[in-house]
Amino acid sequence: NMRILLSGCLILLLCEVCCAELIVNVSKGSQQANVFRQSIEGNVTQDSITIQFLTPSGEHIKQVTDMAHKVTVTVYTIPGEQDLGESGYKVVCFLSSYLGDLIPTEAVTKLRQRHASAVRVAEEHRGNTVQENPILVDYGKMHHISPLIPQLCREAKDQIYSSEGVLKQLLKNPAKMSSIITKKSHNYQSSRRCGDDSLNSTEACTCGLQHCIWWFPCALKYCRTDTEDGSVGGEHRCGIRTCSKCFTHKYEVRRPSECSWDDP
Repeated sequence: NMRILLSGCLILLLCEVCCAELIVNVSKGSQQANVFRQSIEGNVTQDSITIQFLTPSGEHIKQVTDMAHKVTVTVYTIPGEQDLGESGYKVVCFLSSYLGDLIPTEAVTKLRQRHASAVRVAEEHRGNTVQENPILVDYGKMHHISPLIPQLCREAKDQIYSSEGVLKQLLKNPAKMSSIITKKSHNYQSSRRCGDDSLNSTEACTCGLQHCIWWFPCALKYCRTDTEDGSVGGEHRCGIRTCSKCFTHKYEVRRPSECSWDDP
């Protein structure tokens, strides 16, 4: 038996599903805003939610939240600058504490849409979260934080960043925390922004990466069920609330040429 509940143009399909991907067209909402084709996937086996998309400049953003271990992994895949003679691409990973702003994984697997070509605009914008990442962490010990990280950050390896505050929240064990720190930048606060230096400089600098998720399900909506005699019954899920949010990750690189996209 299958029960279908309509929520605007989205449907919550109440049946048992292991994992499912929903592909939606999303936009900031302004007249000149770009439209992104975004994927959101729930995996109940791993208890994880993955949101990913490709930006107009060619960057691939993948944000995976391990709900069981309360960690969000953001993976940036950045194409090389041909004008600078860069070939291939760079992959950088960031580890953050999960902020509790997603619906449960099993609810994500039940999301469906009636009009696949429609452009989705979030109901609420939740601002910009800035995370400073002065710590480089050991790829070989990422399983202590989440079993998903080794595969997600496989191509980054020596470019996995976080902060001491985040690691304390995720590990809660000082011995483990110190063992996974590869490098801690002691000059992080005083280092210049990469965009303020020449690309030919050999001085370490602070790089920044930013992305916005313009549409994601941030809360479930509930409706009351009326009984036949007119009295108020229980509640049932009848839709979702959608949000947008921007993220900025700052971290130290060895020289400005490793952060060629950072404008002054």
